[in-house]
Amino acid sequence: MMPLVFMSFPKVEIRRKHSMTFFAVLAIAMVIGSYLFVFLLAAACVILPYLIIANSENPSGQILLLLLFGIVIAAAMLWSLIPRRDKFKPPGLLLDPASHPKLFKELKNIAAALGEELPLEVYLVADPNAFVADRGGILGFGSRRIMGLGLPLLSTMTISQFRAVLAHEFAHYYGGDTGLGPWVYKSRSAMIRLFQNIGSVGSLARIAILGAMYLVVVTLLKWYFIAFLRVTNLVSRKQEYRADELACIVAGRQNLIDGLQTVHAATIGWPAYWKNEVAPTLSGGSLVALGDGFSRFLVAPGVSSAISSSLQKRLQEEKTAPYDTHPPLRDRIAAVRNLADGSPAEDTNPALTLLQDVPKAEMALVEQCVEDVQPGTLQYVLWDQIAARVTIPEWQKFVTEYAGPVRGVTAERLPHQVPHFREIGSRIRDPKGMLLSPEQRTFRAAYLFAAALALAMVRVEWVLDVAPGVFHLRRGDREFNPFRELDELMKGKLTPAQWVAKCQELGIARLYLLSPEGAGQYQDNGAIQEQLFGADGNQPV
Repeated sequence: MMPLVFMSFPKVEIRRKHSMTFFAVLAIAMVIGSYLFVFLLAAACVILPYLIIANSENPSGQILLLLLFGIVIAAAMLWSLIPRRDKFKPPGLLLDPASHPKLFKELKNIAAALGEELPLEVYLVADPNAFVADRGGILGFGSRRIMGLGLPLLSTMTISQFRAVLAHEFAHYYGGDTGLGPWVYKSRSAMIRLFQNIGSVGSLARIAILGAMYLVVVTLLKWYFIAFLRVTNLVSRKQEYRADELACIVAGRQNLIDGLQTVHAATIGWPAYWKNEVAPTLSGGSLVALGDGFSRFLVAPGVSSAISSSLQKRLQEEKTAPYDTHPPLRDRIAAVRNLADGSPAEDTNPALTLLQDVPKAEMALVEQCVEDVQPGTLQYVLWDQIAARVTIPEWQKFVTEYAGPVRGVTAERLPHQVPHFREIGSRIRDPKGMLLSPEQRTFRAAYLFAAALALAMVRVEWVLDVAPGVFHLRRGDREFNPFRELDELMKGKLTPAQWVAKCQELGIARLYLLSPEGAGQYQDNGAIQEQLFGADGNQPV
């Protein structure tokens, strides 16, 4: 690994763009206009019925009801406009500058380049995203600067690419976008509350004349809200282009392009990685190395090709929609290619190295963000250790507890057990906190037999390969995944005859799922660990 290169960026001299001033004024006008429009509409709901009554010698009961209904609607609208205090909930793990000096040195350098102050709070978040905002206070008054840095991005970017992303976020501070943001956000929240409150009084509009007023009010509000979203999101897209421009000057054009594409890859890959690779280990009391695992996951053959296809499709087909807050990725990259390039020195070290103690940070992040995890209950496991320390022990525990149906079954006879899986599964207790359906219990029985077969194969010198996006047993150049193959057998994609032929080809046809000595062999897995990882349990052979 190359040594870290800490850059002291020269302060950037950038001309203010009059067009950005225009768009900022436009957004402010829409915010002020939204309050003025709702206030005038609320006043009209009261004043118009009142004028009808005042100019009528004998107003009907319906007109009086219309006035009362107008007062109710007006009160609901005005109540919706009252600013609420921003109740800030920490989005992740608060990072301490003293604990992560490398990261904060990068932040200080980029902030200095744009003449900006550091955010008061920097959070490590479990989302494939990076963001800045002014949070707290009322309508932006009394707020403070915060920044969120996604662990998935730190895990998949080089330091140079991450600098470009950081520069983009600091550019939002530079352009005043975060100062404008609370006004737009609060106005949008007020409009949403308004629709909710108006909807709650809609049940009162059962009389035709009241229904007519209600329909007019809702229609006018809808039209204005659509216009508000279109204009403010247009401004947001312009701000993204401007932030990209500043990021290119500070951190380099190609770094930003690569960073934008990496954000797309992380956004696509992170949910699947968390669901399929991380969550199962959390339920068993272990936390695998999140960052290292995610970087491996994205380059796994099947995952890499799927993400590449998704990126190409997005670059070809994505179009601007009126309600998008960001321009299409294709348009952003095309615009970046025509911008000035700061051409800073390159640092190809992983951005994750900016964190001082990655295992400690990842553990604290999960304990902070995952509600079901109690602090101090997880063991941290490296991916090279997961087979011996997590996967095999879990199989051993499960098969030992339910060894009865497995005893005496060989690999080639396993298709004869499939019709009995439903009944066997009914005798397997549900996972803690879950109530499984009969179909799910059937697959629990299949898992039992597949785990027993996997353990039996390890017993006869098959090696278990477990890595992000990779799961199979291997001996020589042959690979076999008993869980996938048994699933195909159950679904009819693999016939019993094909199963037997495959077992014979692999030399496991007459392999007993439990050894003749019984399930007691699974109480001690030290020999298996040594077989897979060497005597120290850490280094693969």
